[in-house]
Amino acid sequence: MIYYPYLRGRMYDLLALKALCENEQLGKKIVPIIEPVRDSKELQQTVQVLIDSTQPFGIIANPQVSLYGLNGEAKLYPLPKLSNLSFFHPSAILAPDFSSDFLQTNNDQESLLIAKNYQLLKAYENTRVLKHVSGVLIPEEARLHGLVSDKAISLTDPLAFVEHVADYNNLVDEYFEPASWWGQVDNYNGFGDYSMVGSHYFDKGMPSRAIAIHIIYVTKDGSLRIHHFVSDSNETMGGQKVKFFQALHKLSDWVPTHLNGINDTPALQELMAYQAKDKFPGLGNIKKLSLMHHLQLMHRLLDIK
Repeated sequence: MIYYPYLRGRMYDLLALKALCENEQLGKKIVPIIEPVRDSKELQQTVQVLIDSTQPFGIIANPQVSLYGLNGEAKLYPLPKLSNLSFFHPSAILAPDFSSDFLQTNNDQESLLIAKNYQLLKAYENTRVLKHVSGVLIPEEARLHGLVSDKAISLTDPLAFVEHVADYNNLVDEYFEPASWWGQVDNYNGFGDYSMVGSHYFDKGMPSRAIAIHIIYVTKDGSLRIHHFVSDSNETMGGQKVKFFQALHKLSDWVPTHLNGINDTPALQELMAYQAKDKFPGLGNIKKLSLMHHLQLMHRLLDIK
């Protein structure tokens, strides 16, 4: 099974991918798909590290969120040439601005189409696009699956969406992954998700009264779950450092009796090490380490199959 984590190209997403590649913690069974949201040095550098590591990956040619796709070819930080890389996956979203040129392949490249709209996908049912594309990432819907058959790759959003971060106090621990990482299920040829970030995209982070740390883990029966560690003093906007340590204390109390072995990743240990530093690392770094933990865990799970 191949895992396709779908990332929106925020700074912490990119820094997580860069660090994982530099430490050889992704592997060939994980193919990150990046939908760019910023013309940034971090995007340029991360893509270069992916190339240097010969790490399979995809870049969405027609991003549908933020402003990246509206800048045309005039980029301050242009991406390296990708067309000659056999491990690069030309990728695109089936949207009104879709063009078959987005999925042109060279050197045995495998292309990927993200298709969440049934009517658009139906319109392409008997075209060369679906005939030649290597895989189509779709929600787990039978009518979409029927259009792409054995090229289907499930793309799910297992993270429950809440209006306020503090609402995770009402969930605490929940089932995360409907797809099976250990084998093909229902004729899906791979699986992907939006990790602990979720599919909802916000161009700018919204101020929050609460801070939450989200940790994904695998249980003894092989299913994935996510635990939410939420701060307590959520009446006002201030006190970010205090709120972080309230959530971190809960994590540190919970981990020793719940996470060990394969769940005990380097990123988890780095996050917990802040307990002794008395330093607030910033929300971006918390998200980076949580994402790294998830992908380090997936790398381990897929590597033992």
